[in-house]
Amino acid sequence: MSKERIYFSPPYISDTEMAAVMDTLRQGWIAPVGPQLDQFEESLSQKFQYPNVLALNSGTAALHLAVRLAGVGAGDRVIVGSFTFVAAANAVSYERGVPVFMDSERDTWNLDPGLLNDYLKATQGKASFPKAVIVTHLFGQPAKIEEIAEICAQYEVKLIEDAAEALGTTSSGGRFVGGVGDFAALSFNGNKIITTGGGGALICKNAADHRRAQSLASQAKMPANHYLHEEMGFNYRLSNVLAGLGLAQLGRFDEIMERKKARFQRYHQALKGLPWLTPKEVSGANGWVYPCVMEHEIGVDELIRRFEAANIEARRFWRPLHMQPLFSGAEYVGGSVAEDLFRKGICLPSGAGLTFQEMSRVIGVLEKV
Repeated sequence: MSKERIYFSPPYISDTEMAAVMDTLRQGWIAPVGPQLDQFEESLSQKFQYPNVLALNSGTAALHLAVRLAGVGAGDRVIVGSFTFVAAANAVSYERGVPVFMDSERDTWNLDPGLLNDYLKATQGKASFPKAVIVTHLFGQPAKIEEIAEICAQYEVKLIEDAAEALGTTSSGGRFVGGVGDFAALSFNGNKIITTGGGGALICKNAADHRRAQSLASQAKMPANHYLHEEMGFNYRLSNVLAGLGLAQLGRFDEIMERKKARFQRYHQALKGLPWLTPKEVSGANGWVYPCVMEHEIGVDELIRRFEAANIEARRFWRPLHMQPLFSGAEYVGGSVAEDLFRKGICLPSGAGLTFQEMSRVIGVLEKV
């Protein structure tokens, strides 16, 4: 444990970001309003062709507002891809909705369009028919989002993209994910492609939904010369200071993506001789993390332990939500694809700042296995 720790996906920060934050502070715009916040939203919209962007204090806040805007209320069912982080299902629970978990398909590891179509067809006209669908672009790998969007449009179900891990990811149709569904959530948490420390954004296809989200995210304050409220809102807006950090990071986005690509290629070349470890990369993925499936008698937990012994942070795949104690008894649709991935999956360190020397340490642990 004497060697310096290698973290999973730390932020890649330069003097540019530090200067940008200091400049924001000097301008005095500290609250969740200001020129950097406006410019950050506009820059995201222009770079990724997003229709309406609202910067928020977390990706979870974006998911919550998307669920609210989709009209989900008490007892309404929402289909959620099971193989993802818990925030997607929690957002449904915040509105007292009922998550219905759905299995992944093998191609992308994301929500299975075939299962979705069959479920919507079987429940159409029934009380169990869902109000919305939440699709995660897992590990920055694009779901079959155009196909899923067509299915949702056919059955008139709102589509929410959980693109928290997928900034810069493109779909098979060549579009940036997050701009296909009715709503989408981005995350700028510390371990994402770019970071604002903590933060996220909501993308709305419809301008009216965007205006409504702006109100809800700012405590639903009515236009008046005093604090007037007719409904419950939330304190969800992003700090202007953090938006300054995000702007600087966004300015380095292409550089960060190139560094990610170089590290993926290094892993690919180095791991060719390990037949028990199979990396996964779907065309259009942004390279957020380096996910692999292992077929080895030692198992994932032991491999994680060996990384820890070398002072390296690697991570298991998401535990499927239908296997979480929090959602015991929830409806689950599908087979065992997500469960199998959870048992066998591991993500290797993949930060943009990861040095080739550090990568050699990671690879060395695998070669010893």
